Order: sequence, then C-alpha cells, then structure tokens
Amino acid sequence: MSQCDAVVVDVAGNDAWVELPARAPSCGNCRNTDACVEGLAGNAGVRRYRLANHIGARIGDRVRLNIADGMLWRASLASYVWPLLLAIAGAVLGQGLGDDAWAAGGTLLGLGVGLTLLRRREVQVRDDRELVSLQFPTKEIRFEEQK
Repeated sequence: MSQCDAVVVDVAGNDAWVELPARAPSCGNCRNTDACVEGLAGNAGVRRYRLANHIGARIGDRVRLNIADGMLWRASLASYVWPLLLAIAGAVLGQGLGDDAWAAGGTLLGLGVGLTLLRRREVQVRDDRELVSLQFPTKEIRFEEQK
C-alpha cells in the first residue's frame, strides 16, 4: 500500500479535499528517498484530490492518504488507454458505416463513452475504503471550544 501525508484544505458534505505537497515522500522501496520521482505526486506541483471523508477530518487536519497496491497503474490504464481504444473503435465503426464524417462522429462517441465510464469508476473508487482511504497518522485528540 502506498501512503503519503496530506492536509485537508476543504470539506464539502461527505467529501474532503486533500492537498499533497509538491513532492510526495517515496514509497519506501528504495534507500535513496531524495532521488525518488515515482512518488504519488512526482515532480508536479501541489495536487488536490477529493476523497470520501469517513474519518471526519476537518480543514487543517494532517491526514495520511492510503492507496492500494496497483491502484495507480489501473488508474493510468483507465484514464489513458480505455478512452483511446474506445475512440479508435468508434472511428473504425463509423468509417465502416459511411464516410469520414461518420468516422469523426464515431470517434467522438467512443471518446464520450470512455470518459463516461471513467467518471463512473472514479465515483465508485472514491467511496471504496479498500482502494483509497484517509486516516489520521497518529491518534489525535481534538479539543472543542466552548461557546
């Protein structure tokens, strides 16, 4: 399981927006953690993700983001390969039905189907605690202000 620390920057309903630092910590599989570019955020800037807030995190809480092994690979495959393959299949089907206009329409239809399936899967994964979850890094005690 891959883990990295994040900060809750917004809470909306049952979801929490978490922000990863510009460089995520390494996975722990190698000794030289400073040279790692395979972290969750890689060399990219600050990233924000919306996740199910099953732990009741509030704005400003430091949390740990857990991602199941193989999840990043499957997400990359679903994000890039499936919409592309469906767009190509739509183009081939459209070309078989008519001219280039049909092929262009088939491409757009295949791409639309791929993106719709991707969105549905993203909503399912967001609520699946086995694949992606938040947790507090340590047992945290909160003090409530009295009014």
